[in-house]
Amino acid sequence: MSALNIGVSGLLAFQRSLDVTAHNISNVATDGYSRQRAEFTPATAQYLGDSYYGNGVQVATVQRAYDRFVTAELWGQTAAQKSLQTVADLSTRLGAPLSDASSSLQGALSDYYAALRTVAAAPQDASARQAALSSMQTLATRVHTLDGTFRSLEQEINGRITATVSEISALASQIADVNRRIATSGTAPANDLLDSRDRLIGQLSSKIAVQTIPQNDGTLNVMIGTGQSLVTGTQAFTLSIGGGQYDPARPEIYFTGSSGTGAVTEQMSGGELGGLLDFRRQVLDPARASVGRVVTGLAITANAQHQLGLDAYGELGGNLWNDLRAAPRVMSGSANTGNGVVDASIGDVAGLTDSRYRLARDAGGYSLTRLGDGKVFALSTFPGAPETVDGVTLSLASGALAVGDSYLIDPAGDAARQFGLAIADPARLALAGPVRGAVDAGNVGTGQLGAPGAVSLPTPAGDLLNPVTITFTSATTFDVTGSGAGLPATGVAYDPVAGATLSFNGWSVRLDGAPAAGDVFRVEPNSGGSGDGRNAQALAGYESRQVLEGGRASALTSYAGLLARVGSAGQQARIGADARQVLVDQARASQAAVSGVNLDEEAANLVQLQQAYQAAAQIISISDAMFASLLNAVAR
Repeated sequence: MSALNIGVSGLLAFQRSLDVTAHNISNVATDGYSRQRAEFTPATAQYLGDSYYGNGVQVATVQRAYDRFVTAELWGQTAAQKSLQTVADLSTRLGAPLSDASSSLQGALSDYYAALRTVAAAPQDASARQAALSSMQTLATRVHTLDGTFRSLEQEINGRITATVSEISALASQIADVNRRIATSGTAPANDLLDSRDRLIGQLSSKIAVQTIPQNDGTLNVMIGTGQSLVTGTQAFTLSIGGGQYDPARPEIYFTGSSGTGAVTEQMSGGELGGLLDFRRQVLDPARASVGRVVTGLAITANAQHQLGLDAYGELGGNLWNDLRAAPRVMSGSANTGNGVVDASIGDVAGLTDSRYRLARDAGGYSLTRLGDGKVFALSTFPGAPETVDGVTLSLASGALAVGDSYLIDPAGDAARQFGLAIADPARLALAGPVRGAVDAGNVGTGQLGAPGAVSLPTPAGDLLNPVTITFTSATTFDVTGSGAGLPATGVAYDPVAGATLSFNGWSVRLDGAPAAGDVFRVEPNSGGSGDGRNAQALAGYESRQVLEGGRASALTSYAGLLARVGSAGQQARIGADARQVLVDQARASQAAVSGVNLDEEAANLVQLQQAYQAAAQIISISDAMFASLLNAVAR
């Protein structure tokens, strides 16, 4: 190899390196571009006489500056940050109508109880009755508005889930196509194609968490979820949207792989898709159920109390609100083979939770799983007899469950939609106590009869209004006459010091003092009690009565707890998203330090390569001069 050829090899090598440097500079603003470098190796030396003489230089390959571990870290942090950011943004949007004065239930609930206290003081006032009814209608409207907000947000989330799944499948197809082009590009690294694939995977990581495995042919396998292969070599598998196992209107995610199609919603995590699923499952569904639980507790307890009062027509009250005892939804699994029809009803409002439940039959029997925390309840009496778990009573209406059948139970998720006033006439507000006490004018003892209160509705309900007479046969005994359960009762012992509490026909009354023989006391219907607001006072008393959450919360405090939970979920997600953004920025900076184009560095490379190129050209020039001198010498 002559010096001329060696100079030519250097000239060509430095020219190619200049081309690479120019490519770097041109792509300084290209997103995802990795800086490239021409790798030089000496040409194979030639043995002449007693030594090896070099044959110049050659470009072995053009290598990109790349660290797959740094890039994988960036993808992972991006997926986590995007998921938390999605939850934070959606939680903020949900929290706004829950807490805003114009849409929150807190103000409407407070106004409802305030109106009851006002009408309790003037139950005969028609305008006060109308005002109380109006406040109730306002509460119902507020509940329906909030429920509409829930449904609108759910529809948006469902639409975004569908769109995101389509984007994931499209990206998978593009990655598989780039894999194919890389696999057929030969042995030299296809740097621009590799960058293109990394950009696509980076976009994919913002949609869902990904894991990658490099293959010997240069392709990259991409997995999502709990190991589902989204891309294997040049083949892309697909995600699709379909109806849920229990609710066809609720979109679920299905994965179609080599072994078939299956639901994978619960296995998806990270990225925008994971954030949407987490928000729907962990924030939106419980929030809707919590509002449903609040209004269910309010309606059931208010109805029970309202039925113990008398309306302006002198009749026992009916339901004040729509009866929500049958509000729970029961959705059968699409794969069920049995013909069982399962009913669910509210048996105890104090036991209600914000969770959904899955009822299933397997070879070992029947079980109920609380989906919120995964706790499993073994059912011992169902289906032979009704069984109550967490305040929900399950019963088999007809048919039978086959092994493998399952049902989704949503106790309160639909209650807000069903909530509403059951009366429209203000005169039908049962504000008066149903019975009153009376003392005979001829009594000579010091016995005192308190105001009777209705504590429960008897069977039949009309017995509550049956008149009852208490006649003392001596200072320490009395008879009770009238109709109803336990009546008549004779020779009942009485202690003048301790007094006695009498309970018949659903009412209870306190008797104190020292009645004399022949003294008579009566409990009778509260006919014409237009000025009596005892039942309205009892209804208003539920503002502070702890009837929810195991007897630890009232409707107002339970709703306040919902606001705290949604706010906390949003705040925690926001803090997590901000912290993850710092890690994303760090990972991006690390990647830029490895792969990014530095114009100062490239400018220095240009100067160095220019000098090398000129030196190689000088070698060629000198070799040419030497060859010309040789020719001239020979010519002489």
